[in-house]
Amino acid sequence: MTLFYFFLILFFFNFLCNFLLLFLSVNKKSPRFFIRYFFISILLVAWLALMLQQINEIAYISTRQVLGNLVLSIWVCISFYFNKNLKLALLTNFLNKIKNAILNKEPKSIILMVFHISLLQIICFSPVVSLNFLSGPSSFYWTDFISLTICVFGIASYLKAVVQKKVGQAPIEKGFLGQAMHPEYFGNLIFILGFYLLSTGSTGGAWSLIGPLTILLLMYRVIMPENERRAISKSSTYN
Repeated sequence: MTLFYFFLILFFFNFLCNFLLLFLSVNKKSPRFFIRYFFISILLVAWLALMLQQINEIAYISTRQVLGNLVLSIWVCISFYFNKNLKLALLTNFLNKIKNAILNKEPKSIILMVFHISLLQIICFSPVVSLNFLSGPSSFYWTDFISLTICVFGIASYLKAVVQKKVGQAPIEKGFLGQAMHPEYFGNLIFILGFYLLSTGSTGGAWSLIGPLTILLLMYRVIMPENERRAISKSSTYN
């Protein structure tokens, strides 16, 4: 199996998961359901990728691959209960368009929008693909340990901010660097960096740099403008 077909299968599965999640959200009449479990498809994709790798005998299971999938699973499970502002900023415009498409009975538009967001999601987490395709040597090197430590540090930084109630209360500063250093995003960005570095231990894994770069682009083009719009809206309401 080539990397292209491997990626294609994972993307199609991710699309089906998001479509099912949207269907359940509409059925429950609760967009919060979609927002809360938005990253669950990535958790399922990671373990499906490992299964595909073994079924097709692409490579042996490596320690970095299993530990990478485990730490990703922990991050996703945490996202069910936290990361609310991140997901709101990322998904508000998408959910508004979906709502209009449903009201106007435009099934093609709904499918295209779910296709688009599923593609962005799998690209952002492309290190998951590279880590579970050619997972590299079975040995766990010191570079893998450092990468995994960075992932854990990112998760711990976010949870520390939650415990200290810095998440969801502190105002989000203007500017890319100000928002990137905010407790709402800093830990997550560190986690993504560590996960990418872990994926470089796989054979040819450097290509998945496209994932972190896409995340930074989304932060600049989608998340920052949405945060600024919400800040202006709150300011207008307060005044």
